[in-house]
Amino acid sequence: MNEHIGYSADTPAPDARRRPGMSLRNKLLLLALSTLVLPIAGWLLVRQLEALLREGQAQAQLASAEALARAVAARADALPPAGPGWFVHAATQPFALDGYDEEWQLQGIAPQTVAPGLRVALAQSNGALHLFIAVDDSSRVRADAHWSQAARADQVQLVLDFGGSTQRLRLASAAPGPLIVVDVDGGTAPRLLGEWQEDSAGYRIELRFPQAMRPRRMGLAMLDFSDPAAAPRRVGSGSADGIDPWPLIEPSSALHTTLAQLLPDGMRARLLHTEGWVLARAGAFAALPPQQQPVFWRRWLYRLLAGRTAPAPQDEFAAARLDSGEIWQALGDKPASAWRSLDDGRRLLLVTAAPVRVAGQVRGALLLERPSDALLLTNQALSGLMLATVLAMLVVGVVLFAFAGRLSSRIRHLSVAAERASTREGRTAADPFPRSASNDELGDLSRSFGKLLDEVNAYTDYLRSLAGKLSHELHTPLAVVRSSLENLESEALSANATTYVARARDGVDRLGAIVRAMSEASRMERAIASADAEDFDLRALLEGCADGYRPLLGTRELKLLLPAAPLPFHGAPELIAQALDKLVDNARSFCPADGWILLALAPSPDGAVLAVANAGPALPDAMQERLFNSLVSVRGASQRGDGTPHLGLGLSIVRLVAELHRGGARARNLPQGGGVEFRLTLRGMPRAR
Repeated sequence: MNEHIGYSADTPAPDARRRPGMSLRNKLLLLALSTLVLPIAGWLLVRQLEALLREGQAQAQLASAEALARAVAARADALPPAGPGWFVHAATQPFALDGYDEEWQLQGIAPQTVAPGLRVALAQSNGALHLFIAVDDSSRVRADAHWSQAARADQVQLVLDFGGSTQRLRLASAAPGPLIVVDVDGGTAPRLLGEWQEDSAGYRIELRFPQAMRPRRMGLAMLDFSDPAAAPRRVGSGSADGIDPWPLIEPSSALHTTLAQLLPDGMRARLLHTEGWVLARAGAFAALPPQQQPVFWRRWLYRLLAGRTAPAPQDEFAAARLDSGEIWQALGDKPASAWRSLDDGRRLLLVTAAPVRVAGQVRGALLLERPSDALLLTNQALSGLMLATVLAMLVVGVVLFAFAGRLSSRIRHLSVAAERASTREGRTAADPFPRSASNDELGDLSRSFGKLLDEVNAYTDYLRSLAGKLSHELHTPLAVVRSSLENLESEALSANATTYVARARDGVDRLGAIVRAMSEASRMERAIASADAEDFDLRALLEGCADGYRPLLGTRELKLLLPAAPLPFHGAPELIAQALDKLVDNARSFCPADGWILLALAPSPDGAVLAVANAGPALPDAMQERLFNSLVSVRGASQRGDGTPHLGLGLSIVRLVAELHRGGARARNLPQGGGVEFRLTLRGMPRAR
């Protein structure tokens, strides 16, 4: 039975415990999160405004690009013809005619891919035109250009158009060394300086045209003979059977002057050939002003709200050829624009491409660029506003969380006070109900609870004194009825009348017993309320009472479960012994002759727990909470030896004793039909100051 002592008398019943759920603080916090709709709506609005600003700026710049394109179209004589051509780079250093491309690479001159396995580059240096040809050819069929079998050997054919005359040349060599040039038509070949070099991948040709032999147009074809008896593989500028001369394309100083005169400050412009070659460039960006604050968080904010933007390629302005989507879209006769990030994301670059039309034909494209550092999201004022908004949201969140905590704390305190205001037996607690002085709704609620509890307390006090008042008022009428019955018995009565008088006298005796019990209960309540407290050993008291109960229990087994050490206690020992007598007498009445009765005592953190358990029938579920009320009993008359009615005052006295010691009383059925247990939680009487 040791396991039953661990419960507290004031432990709430399972169905009365607080069910888990969302607290008021969490609900208010969840409600506060709904304010995130405002920054999300602002974010969407800012993104839309940013898109409108970008679109407006792109439209304005596109109009400027189209105006510049019309101005360039007026100089149609300076524009190269549309179609493929050979772009001539401007060399910054002289070339050594050695057949290697290291010097070309150092100057950033990339070969132009004519066809798979054929790459060509041209450059102007010191008034002479330099030509570099790279051919991929792993099958070697070599012969010098002047040999008879040269026509069936690997070779490169050039068609030079000088404006009034045309010459076809064969470039071929049996081994690396000086270049050998032969006129295909049998004429006198020009004296061109050059070099033929070979490696495992193929061969390379480097030659120089003197200024007097600079062609206006040039055609080129590579003939690869894998087998001298078979037809060669032929690729180059032209059809499969012929060579079409392409014009030489060079940057134009006249077009550069036109762009420089019309271009606004702070912008850059480039004029592009239909093949993407840069014909002219002008303008420069303004220098980025020094930043007064770190820009990392501004760039992060911009990427978050406006999206990630691809960075602009470095040193792109000096490139000889451009390749981007907006350029090819403009060369397809459709204006286009794009955004790039500039200066490590601190500025944006708006790139606009417009077609250059001459007589309804696209002859090139104009690329206009302008940095934009004044967009809505990149200026410091809006950045500061966004930062202030974030801080304001944090402050509002903290204030709402603090308010929710304060509100939930007040409600929780009010709930705890309401739970402690009344005991399980319906009696009001000794501590007064706290009334809030606040003028809000919670203050009104606490004052209303206090007023209600005052009324309940007054009515409870009236009910407590009702038994004493009734017993006092019934003494005289009962005495009159008893004396009248005694006088009536002295008279000669019939047999039937004698029976009725006997029944009336029995009823009067029973009413007298009830009145005496009520008077005794009233006196007991007054005695309990005026009892004095002292220090004593509760263990010794229980052990002494148990010794006195053994002869009274007959054949019933008395089990005693006490702590090993003395249990000091401050209270009224005679009242605790009297309550124990009531509990043991109650247990003896319900315990069968061969059953057992248990007396147990255990210390608790704030006092002691005293339990009396017995084998026997279980309590009705509806009576477990009402059993300690006055005039409530589940015992019939057959369970008392004298047959007098039982008024249920004993357990009411037990409850009063427990409450005097700042505790409570509780009854419960033992598990698996093992009997009934009555438990007293005793915290001790307050010490007098």
